Amino acid sequence: MLEILKQGGATIIPLLFCSVVSLAVALERLIYLKKAKGNNFKLLETVRLKLSKGKMGEVKKIAMNAKGPIAGMLEEGIKYYGQGKEELRSNLELIGQNEIKKLEKRLGVLDLIATISPLLGLLGTVLGIIDSFNILAGAQGMATPAALSSGISEALISTAVGLVVAIPTMLVYTYLLGLVQDRIEDINYWFVDLVEALSQGDNNVQI
Repeated sequence: MLEILKQGGATIIPLLFCSVVSLAVALERLIYLKKAKGNNFKLLETVRLKLSKGKMGEVKKIAMNAKGPIAGMLEEGIKYYGQGKEELRSNLELIGQNEIKKLEKRLGVLDLIATISPLLGLLGTVLGIIDSFNILAGAQGMATPAALSSGISEALISTAVGLVVAIPTMLVYTYLLGLVQDRIEDINYWFVDLVEALSQGDNNVQI
């Protein structure tokens, strides 16, 4: 396999780098997004119960230990506890936007790799064909098949590696994008409940 890759020309190195980055980002995002699927119903029910008893300190601990964007919004939104619904809604919308940015973080890297990998492969193809023509020109049309095969091999290997990197990256990117959309739908679904929970201010709350 290494010998085959060596025959792929100069573009193989950046393609291998792209494959390593793609794998690392994909694994990190997959783990993060899977963990971001929290039990929001249980979380908000517990929060309502604790707030009804004035136990803000326990709510803070629950928010810190919980997973997912709703938990993140709760952790940041606690400081606005007891505000009017409209003001609280505006503040939570800003917090929600930050949570969405966290969900989308580094997905652009996968999109970029999926886009440039075929182009790098195409560049390698062009360079390989140029090498073949240079061999023909140097040999004045009398080049042996073995001499020509190196340039053709470089062209084909580079194209193949570019596609091997791009196709899985695009598939993973699409899948992760779907997970992000699911988490955003969770935010939209539970947003009203979160506003309701945090808008019930109580002078007896234990900070």
